[in-house]
Amino acid sequence: MKKPKKLCSRTHYALNAGASAFRPYRSNVFVGLVTLWGLPGYVSALELGEGFDLAALTAHGIDPQVSEYFRSAARFREGVHVVGLRVNGNPLGLVDARFDYQGQLCFTPGLLDKAGLLKPSGIIREGITPDQACHDFLGEFPSTMVRLRPGSDEVTLVVPTQSLREPEWEAGSFSRGGAAALFNYDVLGFDTQSRGDSSRYMSAYTEAGFNLGDWIVRSRQFYVSDNGKTSTEHVHAFAQRDIAALQSTFQVGQISSNNPVFGGLQLSGLQFSPDGQLRMPAGSNDVVVEGLAQSQSRIEVRQAAALIYSTLVPEGPFRLTGLPLLNGTSDLEVSVIDVRGARRSFVVPAASFRGAAPVTPGYYLSLGKVRESSVDSKEQPVVAMASGTWGLGRASSLGFGLLSTDEYQAAGGALSSVFFQRVAVGGRHNLSRDSRDKVSGARSTLSLSSPLFADMDMNLSAASQTRGYREVLEAGQSSRVDDFDGRFRSQYTAGLSWADPILGGFSLNYTRSSQFDGRSVEHLFASWNKGFRHADVALVADSQVGGSRRRSHDTSIGRERDKRLEEGISIRLQVSIPLGEDRRLVSYASRRGDRLDAGTLLSERVNEYVNYEVGVERDLKGREQAVRGHVDVMPRYTRVGLGVSRDSLSTSYTGQLQGGVVAHARGLTFSPYAVQDTFGIVSVGDIGSTKVATPLGPVWTDFSGQAVIAGLPAYSSSRVEVQTQSLPKHIDLKNGAKVLAAGRGSFNNVDFEVVKVRRLLLEVHDEQGRPLPQGASVFDKDNTFLTSVVGEGMLFLRNANELQTLKVSLPDSTTCLLQLNPEQEPNNDKLYETASAVCHAP
Repeated sequence: MKKPKKLCSRTHYALNAGASAFRPYRSNVFVGLVTLWGLPGYVSALELGEGFDLAALTAHGIDPQVSEYFRSAARFREGVHVVGLRVNGNPLGLVDARFDYQGQLCFTPGLLDKAGLLKPSGIIREGITPDQACHDFLGEFPSTMVRLRPGSDEVTLVVPTQSLREPEWEAGSFSRGGAAALFNYDVLGFDTQSRGDSSRYMSAYTEAGFNLGDWIVRSRQFYVSDNGKTSTEHVHAFAQRDIAALQSTFQVGQISSNNPVFGGLQLSGLQFSPDGQLRMPAGSNDVVVEGLAQSQSRIEVRQAAALIYSTLVPEGPFRLTGLPLLNGTSDLEVSVIDVRGARRSFVVPAASFRGAAPVTPGYYLSLGKVRESSVDSKEQPVVAMASGTWGLGRASSLGFGLLSTDEYQAAGGALSSVFFQRVAVGGRHNLSRDSRDKVSGARSTLSLSSPLFADMDMNLSAASQTRGYREVLEAGQSSRVDDFDGRFRSQYTAGLSWADPILGGFSLNYTRSSQFDGRSVEHLFASWNKGFRHADVALVADSQVGGSRRRSHDTSIGRERDKRLEEGISIRLQVSIPLGEDRRLVSYASRRGDRLDAGTLLSERVNEYVNYEVGVERDLKGREQAVRGHVDVMPRYTRVGLGVSRDSLSTSYTGQLQGGVVAHARGLTFSPYAVQDTFGIVSVGDIGSTKVATPLGPVWTDFSGQAVIAGLPAYSSSRVEVQTQSLPKHIDLKNGAKVLAAGRGSFNNVDFEVVKVRRLLLEVHDEQGRPLPQGASVFDKDNTFLTSVVGEGMLFLRNANELQTLKVSLPDSTTCLLQLNPEQEPNNDKLYETASAVCHAP
């Protein structure tokens, strides 16, 4: 047979590879054409100047215009295609996208709705119906970037923020209602046994509540047991609901005020706020807390005097993100506590949050009684605060607010703006008047963030207050002069980050706070890291000077260690060597005060359920040695962390348990992630151990085929997809992915319909033992065509469960009957079964 002429130097392999299973040769050409037409992404490899062999195309009956169509770039074919949509980096799921004869995207009303974009009044091309019209979106917003990826069936849009729609509140646009209860838990503890002494600590963060008719009811609390002393602290206990008519969110109960002009307060009352801060799930902000743990330590983060986060970290640098902030105006107090009780604390000023808690234009109203305990046991005041925020153009906003109690009044204003689409500036100024003590004062904050160069970012903030400025809880306490002298007079922060492909990545964060009594506190955290061919190197420095050493709740040993750790500099040099894809060896040397340590760690991710770390450390001056180990396990429905460390003086054990439980109409389902305000249950028939991708991460169905969708973004689309490779081989799905648009507070049931099939490959012969001829047609008992016989009498049936007797129509116009008799028990581990059969004459 004559060898075919080359169609294209870069597509010839794809054409023949796609058709290699077919004979005769003409089938090769046909399948090759289908491959070429169906995979335009592959053709995108063509460069200008290199094209198809037009003579070969013509000889094989292919229109030469194909080469002109795909010559310059990959294109979608004209018409409607189902594609994945991304807007500003956010995946929005599948959408029906229309393309014109040149392969260009048409901004139809359906596409604009799916992407959450404004609909321009101008129309480029009318459609048969209004839903098919192409709107002039690029003319209205010329800075929009459209990236078409036909090879992966994806469309990516990068659009200016002013083209995005405000959240829609129409009841029909998003899922509503549903009922389910939840319980989230995060339990951690450690036990240290030393000579003649022991220390034991345990904390449990729990959240209980339910969703009912778009109402969100939650109770969040901490339980702490520290060497036998126990305490319970309520963070929240409230009910919340979105009010569509006001485009606001309503909360009532034990709440934390979220007014963008004033500092956060713990209130028993109610509040209204525009759908903005509350729209984002807890922990979705950009606040980052960085530090260096001198040993395995517990991190506690407080805001507005409430404990909002607690976790265990290993020795070395730590970085906390996604903290559940109560508001965007109160400082974070961070404490690093090691296993022996030594405590090191620093403050992250709210002015340095860099817009992590964005302000939404609208009106804020809070009314309630202050919940904080009073030092002098006086009755807490009733507080009323209100503010309004208005947009000024496309990138600026202005806010003004008032706060009042019987003996205290305050006013404030806030301004934020973005210049040149790069420089973000925010400012806030507050005035206070304490009528009881007849003092008044002011507080001002200013923040600035901007990229200096392509790979360098800078962040600056400053805050100052006068001696007479009072917060609500400080009003009427003039007799406690020491407390006011210990307040900050000014706070400054500076942050700089730089990434260079040759020199590596640099990060610097500096905070300085000066008090009215003349004392000051400085905290510096700096890091450098660089990846080399066979190793990664990092250098970390953490320094703190100044601060109070009064720790009345610590032991005398703890106070001595506090004094040594509060001041001075800690430096750590670390070299990390990868030993394969999931294993890593880390060697380090650290110096803190007069102590010099060196150690080695081996960490490995065994699989998606288990990872561990073991290490040894030596005090080079004291010549003492310590060993430790830690393992993290996610047995699909919860998360467990266990650790042990031992040195010459003590042995410490640590543990952590995290997860959530959802009670719903179909039963009780466990989750390895904390369940958020908007959530659901996914069901894959009754198939257990099936992996499902959700917005928060992968989950696995339990014995009943159900799993928890722990979080869904409110008022936007999200995708839930079954990982089909985790299904048994005899299971098919009618649709393996679904896109949800959930309203806040809704409970969603997502059901994937499964089809249990029994694939069968038969080797069929006639009564004389001859294989059935190729091309013979196969029909079921209802005379419905099923398939054809291929060479050597081979017959493949997609589902043999419901088939008993088949009729085969032979080329000579005769028929024979085929009686199926597969094994009684199917083999679920095989994609298909094989058997032999005889086709008998009727």
